[in-house]
Amino acid sequence: MSLKTKDLHPFLSYFEECHEGDLLSFTQSLDKAIYMFHYLPADTFSEVERQNVCHVLKELKEAVMKIHLEHNNCA
Repeated sequence: MSLKTKDLHPFLSYFEECHEGDLLSFTQSLDKAIYMFHYLPADTFSEVERQNVCHVLKELKEAVMKIHLEHNNCA
């Protein structure tokens, strides 16, 4: 499946509405979510589920940071 910008419109709208276009604000929220996962009761998720979700959130954060750096010509 190949995504186009229009396919990502709801995601991009979220950035604008909730983070005022500030990708760094979004990555800080992802960091907090990853951190908070470690403080859920142990029986809420299995260790593998917790690791998988944290991995997805970290990958999303890295992708967003890459977009931010490329957009600001930092890379």
